[in-house]
Amino acid sequence: MLYLCTIAVCTTTMTRISTLNHLTVFVTFHIKIGQTEAWKEAHMGSSRAEPKCIYFDVFHNGNNKFRLVEVWDATKEWFENVQLKKEYYAALWVLSKPTWERDMEIEYFERLGEGMSWKQGFWG
Repeated sequence: MLYLCTIAVCTTTMTRISTLNHLTVFVTFHIKIGQTEAWKEAHMGSSRAEPKCIYFDVFHNGNNKFRLVEVWDATKEWFENVQLKKEYYAALWVLSKPTWERDMEIEYFERLGEGMSWKQGFWG
């Protein structure tokens, strides 16, 4: 078994990761100039409270492009048919969409199940 310390929980809590495949979701947003704080406020905490979300992080390219990286203990079918249909997304989009320069992009990747590695000290 592999172990992953989820940033969303904190570095002292270990979450067990099996060698089964997981779904990685990359969500890219292009945010209007001056709307970064409104966009961040709209998205704070949304995936972090989800039990099937085992990893969540936000990346920024220094301009107006943000990428959410989420790893789910789920399939693409489950994610699209169950997760994305949860009620809080409707409220999220009402707050988030006015900040977008263009439509968000979602990409799905499945883990090969060959394990992962990281350098000692990476998680804290």
